[in-house]
Amino acid sequence: MNSDTREEARSPVVIIGAGPSGLALALGLARQGVRSVLVEQGHGGMGDRSKAPAIHARTLEILRGWGVERAMLDGGQLVTDLRVRSADTAGRTLVAADFSELDDEAEHPGVLFVDPGVIERVLLRAVSESGQCDVRFGTELVGLDTRDDGVTLTVDGPRGTYRISAEFVVGCDGASGFVRGALRLPFEGAAYPIRPVLADVRVGDDRDALPWPRLRNERGGLLLAIRLRPGLWRLARLNGGDLGRAEEVSDEEVAAMAEAVLGPGEVGTVWASRYRIHRRWSPHFRVGRVLLAGDAAHVHPPMGGQGMNAGIHDAANLAWKLAQALSGRGEVERLLESYDEERRGIASSVSWWANLNTRLFLQMPPAVRGGILRLAPLLAGIPPLRRSMLRRMTMLNLTCPLSPLLDYEERAAGKRLPNPLLRSPGGGRIRLYDLLPSGPALVEVAIDRAFGADVDREALPLSRVVRIGPGGHDDPTDALRRLLGAQEGWILVRPDGHVAWARQRPEGMADAVRRALGEKG
Repeated sequence: MNSDTREEARSPVVIIGAGPSGLALALGLARQGVRSVLVEQGHGGMGDRSKAPAIHARTLEILRGWGVERAMLDGGQLVTDLRVRSADTAGRTLVAADFSELDDEAEHPGVLFVDPGVIERVLLRAVSESGQCDVRFGTELVGLDTRDDGVTLTVDGPRGTYRISAEFVVGCDGASGFVRGALRLPFEGAAYPIRPVLADVRVGDDRDALPWPRLRNERGGLLLAIRLRPGLWRLARLNGGDLGRAEEVSDEEVAAMAEAVLGPGEVGTVWASRYRIHRRWSPHFRVGRVLLAGDAAHVHPPMGGQGMNAGIHDAANLAWKLAQALSGRGEVERLLESYDEERRGIASSVSWWANLNTRLFLQMPPAVRGGILRLAPLLAGIPPLRRSMLRRMTMLNLTCPLSPLLDYEERAAGKRLPNPLLRSPGGGRIRLYDLLPSGPALVEVAIDRAFGADVDREALPLSRVVRIGPGGHDDPTDALRRLLGAQEGWILVRPDGHVAWARQRPEGMADAVRRALGEKG
């Protein structure tokens, strides 16, 4: 390296990689008022080859908080009554999931199927419009030097080679990215003996009106078709295949897939790819002031479609913690360690679910898969089990595990806050999440107008206090009281929508708030 390589002024956060996780982190930081630099080796063309065309209900909640949920909804199709159809001529329903059962705790329960590239385009536009992020395409990270008080990066881009000094660096550069390698962290796990094929095809005849998702249970695995938008379908052949087979997928192979799942007729191949399925994770999601998020930290099998969503959740968890650390109020070590522990625990849960589905549906003989598909409606007939499965499919069930910020002697620590439809004092309706700020908030649940009068709200480092009960909003679902386990009490909500604690006593509340937000004592 030349000694005259120039160095830029120190940046609060540098993000490596402009995929969904990196863009989500840049946007989450911007909403917290934190400036960042986003470095991307590619040249800014948002690709149309996303392997993850599904956004789940929990992710939509995060995107709503960042102001981009509506743009995502406008770019895709929200399916609230999911009915997987057989690809045979009868078109019978194999699996049904009516997500409207979760209306009492989520505004858009279901799965949003999105046109390829929409996710990145919407996030990039919002990041650019925020004015808080310097996005640098065509810029490659080539060096990473860590210190106790910051990080120095060496990058090579259109301006030549130069250094960037940063308070924190986050690697969102994918499974084979530079950052994790520079940290010498292994990527533990394995590849499955499966060679799926993905393809997007144009369909211009009556088959475009077929009900979907469509599924064929083949001898070698599953063949799936979903409609991304009018005239565009995503095909997926999930089977063992020939591990030594060439990477190229011919137009003839794509046409055969389309005929098997959609019926005879011409299709136009937009793109097609053969790839490997991995289940891998880093043993740590941070080393000092360098952190990992998304595929750089964990990759999952595609069954359930939760991998990309989990990366966006990583960003939501990390954004407010970096903002707190940079504010000078936060204990940096506790905040960063909480990200590592919380997100590794949730990534493990997502990985377990994806692995279970992969083994059941991709690695079992066709007869066994057929039996599972026949058993599914019987299991769905058991209300508690059905609701539990719906919450897991939509990622509403995910709870942050033990971390330095969460005290498990406190009730509901780490759970996602429900989002019931409330009655406002004026008689209107509003979702709880629409009352929450971008910062931490306290939800006060009362049955008596005088409840909470002894709490010094001015002493609490909070953005807002939301009252449920006399003088405030009403929760007809009682979801918040069930969370409390009582008729009255307080719920501390973190900026990522997870509950820090739910308590019925006011004693020590100011200290409990500061501990949960990682503030210095």
